[in-house]
Amino acid sequence: MKSNLVYIVLAAILLLFGTGFGQSFFSPKRLWIDSYPDIGTCEKLDATTIKLSGPIDEAMYDCALPLLTLDIETVRVTTNGGDVAAGRAIGYKISDYPRHLIVDKVCLSSCGNYFVPAAARITLLPRSVIGLHGTPDPQMLSNSDMENHMESLIDEGDPTSEGLTRILKRKSERRARQLSEEAKFAAHLGVPKGWRLYREEEDLDDGWRQHFTPGSDEGLTPDNFMIVEGPMLASCLPHVKTENYQLTLEKTVFKNQSLWSGLEETMGAYRSFGLTCSPPPAQQ
Repeated sequence: MKSNLVYIVLAAILLLFGTGFGQSFFSPKRLWIDSYPDIGTCEKLDATTIKLSGPIDEAMYDCALPLLTLDIETVRVTTNGGDVAAGRAIGYKISDYPRHLIVDKVCLSSCGNYFVPAAARITLLPRSVIGLHGTPDPQMLSNSDMENHMESLIDEGDPTSEGLTRILKRKSERRARQLSEEAKFAAHLGVPKGWRLYREEEDLDDGWRQHFTPGSDEGLTPDNFMIVEGPMLASCLPHVKTENYQLTLEKTVFKNQSLWSGLEETMGAYRSFGLTCSPPPAQQ
């Protein structure tokens, strides 16, 4: 009985927190960021520009949406990511108008997932990066070992079966809702599975490779955050225009040994190199 109670507690924790992907796993640790707020902030810099800084959370959501009026042409961001629901909502709002996204130091996780595809144009400031580590997908939102054990307890008529059944049902509903919202956002903005680093439940951790042009992943060694280079951005999101994007990365990030080493060590950064998204089926 004690063992079963432990599983119920673990399952409840999984239900409450297991689908909350998008919380920031990386703290900038002031590598080259002078200040990073504890909660998301917004600031109107001038009549056509706003700045979003800090974690993508409810605070950023609450202040960003009213500020993103049609007269705002430019959004300047410094964020290591955060909540997926807030990220999607802000991304939708950015996409209401052809806006210019300026990346000031970092645009990671939910910023890369939702703000970048929503922009019409991207400017990468010197010593700045866009980093991805995947969106909620079937593999990420699954916990098959835990669920299989819980289902076996139910099948065996364990005394905790009724509670486990409710937990599994609620977790399944939350997972389905999360995947539906992700698919809706991707369809709305034409975000391919490659940009999402998408994997099915049975895929290996690097199963997302199948959504890229065969052979374009040569030399790529995955770690935690993939730093998006020019070929990937141009092929995955052709509607997003850039200027001097790859040159800025090469000159101010990759050739800056102290900065790049710090990014590798602190956030598990790795380069996308020549990685390119596969064209949609109709173009193959």
